[in-house]
This record gives sequence, C-alpha cells and structure tokens, in this order.
Amino acid sequence: MNFTFTDEQKLFKEGLDRFLEKNFSLDARRKMVEAKESNSEHVWTGLASMGALGVPVSEDSGGLGGAGIEAMIIMQHLGKHLVLEPYLSSVILAGGLVDLCGSEFQKKVLIPELVAGEGKLAFAHSEQLNDEGGEILHTTATQSGNNWVLKGEKKLILGGATADRFIISAKTSETDDKSAGVTLFIVESLDEKISGKAYPLIDGSRVLDIQLNDVELGPECVLGAIDQGQSAIDCVNDRATAAICAEALGIMEVIHEMTMEYLRTRKQFGSALSQFQSLQHRAVDMFINIEEVRSLVMHAAAKAWSESEYERVRAVSAAKALTNRAGRLVAQEAIQLHGGMGMTLELPLADFVRRLLAIELMFGGERFQRRRFADAADEGSEKTVFVSPKKQWKQI
Repeated sequence: MNFTFTDEQKLFKEGLDRFLEKNFSLDARRKMVEAKESNSEHVWTGLASMGALGVPVSEDSGGLGGAGIEAMIIMQHLGKHLVLEPYLSSVILAGGLVDLCGSEFQKKVLIPELVAGEGKLAFAHSEQLNDEGGEILHTTATQSGNNWVLKGEKKLILGGATADRFIISAKTSETDDKSAGVTLFIVESLDEKISGKAYPLIDGSRVLDIQLNDVELGPECVLGAIDQGQSAIDCVNDRATAAICAEALGIMEVIHEMTMEYLRTRKQFGSALSQFQSLQHRAVDMFINIEEVRSLVMHAAAKAWSESEYERVRAVSAAKALTNRAGRLVAQEAIQLHGGMGMTLELPLADFVRRLLAIELMFGGERFQRRRFADAADEGSEKTVFVSPKKQWKQI
C-alpha cells in the first residue's frame, strides 16, 4: 500500500492547515463551548470556499469526487485544531446518504447547498445509549395515503443543533431481519411536530435528542428505496468511523508534540525530563502506538469507499479497535508525563484528551469492533458451522 500523498493532496493538506491555523484557535473553541455554540460560520464558510465540503461527494452528485484518503486528510487536520464544525455529521454521514441513495431531484436540491456551505444536514439514527454499535430501531413510519407519518425518538444526533434538515431512519415494515425494513426520510428541522433538546458531550461538542410527534411527510421525502436503507446506513457509518479515526490520529499527534515539548523544557534535578531514560521509553511507546494507528487509519481510509463490504468492514473495524486502545494509552501517558499539570484544565492537553474520550465511545467500542472484525464474512468463503460427530468436524 502507498503511504505517501500525491502532490495535489499535499497542497490541499498545507492549505487546509494554514487556513485553520489562521482562523481557529483553542481560545476561540473554549469561548464557543462556554457560549453553547455548535460551530463557527466563518470557519464553515471557509471550508466551503476551499472545496472541502464537496471533497467526499461523487462528481455525478455535484461534488469533487474525492474518497477516503482526502476525507482522512480533512478530518486529521480538523482533529489537530479541535474544530467543532459538523463535517462528519453533515458531509460524510448525511451527505453520504444523499450521494448514495438520493434521486436526481434530491441531489440537485441538497448537494449544491451542502457543498456551498449554505445548508447543513444531520443523520438521525441512534436510539439507545451504548458503545456496542448495534441499533434496534423503534422509530416507525406508517403510510397514510401517499404520505408517511413518522413517530419515535432519536438520540445523540451529531451536528443536529445546527442542521437545516435531518436524514431520519425508521422502520417501515415489521421483520426479524435487521438489514430489512428500514427506510430513510428527509425531514425539515423546523417542522413544528419535532421537539428536541441540545446538550454538550464531555469534550464540549453538542448533540441533539429529538422526538417525532406524528411528523407527516410527502412521498418526495423518501430517500432511496423503501425498506432498503440499511445497507446505505452501514456504508456511511463505516466511512464515518474511518473518518473519526483520522480525527483521533490528528489529536494524538498534537498530544505527543505537547508532551515532547514539555519533557524538553521542564527540568528536574538540573536536567531536562527528556534526559531520563524511563520517560524516553514512555514517550517512545506513545510514538509507536500513534504510528500503528496511522497505518491502519490510512488502510481504512482507502477501503472505506470500497465496493467490497468484506474489505470495508475489516479495515474499518481494525482501525477503530486500535484507535480506541491507542488513544487511551496516549492520553493517559501524556497526563502522567505532564505530572500534576496534566490534570488541570489550564493546559490545552485537557481539551484534546476529552475529545479522544468522546471519540472512543462513538461508532462502537473496542470489544464491538473486534467482534465485528471476526464476524465479517467474505462473499466467496464458506460459512463455518458446528457439526457432529467428530469425523465430520470442519477443518479450517
């Protein structure tokens, strides 16, 4: 696998870094969190002018036709600067669903607004609070003539507080098959029959819970085929998981840089802390874990847009499982190596560590991702079953 960026990707990466360095700061972020603001319109408009909002959207839908590596570059730098913008929720999740499932008319209406930064989307899917990744939908959509009536509730909607429209998943037919009977709907966030509450996560980013009180929608609001939405949901969730791993990678890089700078400048017994061998070993452990994450994140980014579900699932689950474990190790070591100062909110380290903790709980924890990796089945492989007696046991 090629681990180097093309010239175009390098130029975009450098331009994005300069823009964020100039237009966003940790002090600005803390003021936004204190003021209960979900994003900066100035930064969002700037990302749109750079073309970042259209990068992961296919050219046929009106985007720039980028894929996983380009999305990784963007998310990695958003992580380095701890940007609050709803890029993951609006562009990769909700925008990805419109790109995959939308009709020509729906794409013509939604994608240009999204790419230009004039309209935000949010994907409302989760209904339970856990880190195991599985979703059992209780939100229902029942047909009333030509229209649909949505009833239920959604939790932890990323970017929901600033969204102009929601992409909402709902059960449209009763079936025991988790992959069947799910339909996607486009819903205006200002609908009077939607009630909600916004609140912060541990890292200061804001999410939204909503209740759907018999929201009535026309047939034009159905996104994709009826009862066939689950495969698209799985696809964009994998893309978002790979993207959030890239964000975590950017955060870990900054944490390591902060820690190394502290070890070089802080002195004890007349010598810089970086001269003590035991602390050098711990700093190296942080570096090794970050480089391992980098390799798997780049692999996941390359496979997240793959047509092979088997390759996509295994690459993404492996990256998220390692990112969760390595992220916690890097955060804990950074706090320890900073000593008592590592526990204070005055240091920027605190903001980065809390974002890592929030990412760890998104899109499935390490245990879920390991199980999902093991359960992924290749289309051409024969499924293993338990048989008896001993002479009939399957040899793998």
